[in-house]
Amino acid sequence: MKIGEASQLYSAQMSKLREKRNELLEQKKSLEKGEIQMTEEEAASLGKAIDTINFRYERASEFMEGFNMQKMFLHSAVANRQSGESMAKRTEEQAKCMEIARRIARGDKVPLKDEQKLLEYNSDIYQMSKNMAAMAKNEKQKKYESLWKKQEENKNEPSASEVVDNMECSMEMPAGLMDDGSFE
Repeated sequence: MKIGEASQLYSAQMSKLREKRNELLEQKKSLEKGEIQMTEEEAASLGKAIDTINFRYERASEFMEGFNMQKMFLHSAVANRQSGESMAKRTEEQAKCMEIARRIARGDKVPLKDEQKLLEYNSDIYQMSKNMAAMAKNEKQKKYESLWKKQEENKNEPSASEVVDNMECSMEMPAGLMDDGSFE
């Protein structure tokens, strides 16, 4: 089961437990106010059911706290990894742009695509490189291939939350806390 699916299932289970607990507590209040009548045996059974549901609810709440903490840690780890990858990619692009600027400044030929990348990156550096190239007037121009070889940019990278929700869930709510219909 995926973490996203488990999260929905466990949240639904918590809602069921909360609803059942509230229902039983309302019955107890009605009994105490004298709005409903019960035999001693029924009242004892109600008390036992309230104790059982309170226990299950508390245990399920503790489980959900741990589950949500694990989910938060995974989210943080994925977000940090994505951030690191993004920084590495930006640093690599900056290095390429600086190399293109150096080549242009020496008067060498670079592909138009690379010049456009440099211009997008920093128009001032591009302009200075072009001015230096005009002054250099290198008789022997080197011709370079593009530093961007059909680079595929993945702009639709999933968010950290989407990544975490699609991970396999390693935590299962204990069976005794799942709603099996019996609260006595």
